[in-house]
Amino acid sequence: MYITVTNVVKSIFTFGLPKPPPSGGEEGEDDHVYIRGDVSIRSPCPGLNALANQGYLPRDGKNYTVPMVHAALMKALHMTPTAAWALTTALKPLLRPDGTFDLIDTRRHNVIEHDASFTRLDFHQGDNYTVQPQMVQAIIDDAKGGDVTLRSLARTFARRRKESKEAGSPGLGLSLWFVAVLQAVGVMNTAQTGGKLTEELVRAVYEEERFPAVILENPKKRTVFTLLGNAIGMLFWSVVGP
Repeated sequence: MYITVTNVVKSIFTFGLPKPPPSGGEEGEDDHVYIRGDVSIRSPCPGLNALANQGYLPRDGKNYTVPMVHAALMKALHMTPTAAWALTTALKPLLRPDGTFDLIDTRRHNVIEHDASFTRLDFHQGDNYTVQPQMVQAIIDDAKGGDVTLRSLARTFARRRKESKEAGSPGLGLSLWFVAVLQAVGVMNTAQTGGKLTEELVRAVYEEERFPAVILENPKKRTVFTLLGNAIGMLFWSVVGP
C-alpha cells in the first residue's frame, strides 16, 4: 500500500488515535478461507487483494472505508494502530463524497500504484494492475537459489528501476522513491519471518494474493519502526552492493 514520508512522521509522533471498528471484514465474516476474487476489479496492491480474498475485507471489493481497512490490517496482519494508520490515511485521495472507495479505484496512477513495481508493468505499458508471473519469478531468481532477503530485495529494487527506465517510464520523484522503498520491504515486514521469505511465501502473497498461516498466525506486532528497519536494511545492501 501507499505510505508517504508525511504519514510515517505523523504516525511516529501521533498519539491517542481513534479506535477502529471491531472488525474490518464483512458483517458476521468469521470464515477466512481463501477465495480468489475477480481480477478484473481488483487492486494493484497484493495486500489489499489478499485481505479481500480471505474475507478480512468485503470480498466484492466495493464500498470500503478507511476505518474498515485500518481494522483489517490490525486484525489479520497484527499491525499496531499507528502502523495501520500510516498506511490507511494515504487512501483518502481515493474516497468518494460518501467516504467509500472500491478496490478498482486504487489503480489510479501514483496514488496506490506507481511505476517500477516489483510485480506489475508501468502505467504507460497499458496494464499497471495485473500481476505478471514472470516478474514474481524474477524476485525469486534475484535470491540466487536461496530465500528472499533484504539483500536480494536490494537487487530486485535496482533491477526494476533499471527496467522501468529502459521501458521509457519517467523516473520516480523523491517522495515516490521513498514509497517504493517501503513497498519493496512491505512483505518482509508483514511476514516477520526472521528476515527471510521462502519461495512458497513469496508466491502466495504476490502471485496468489493470499496471506499464508505463517503470517496470519504470527502475533508479533508489525510497527512503523519494524518497517523502517527493514527499509534501512535494504538500502544498506543497495549501497554496499547487493
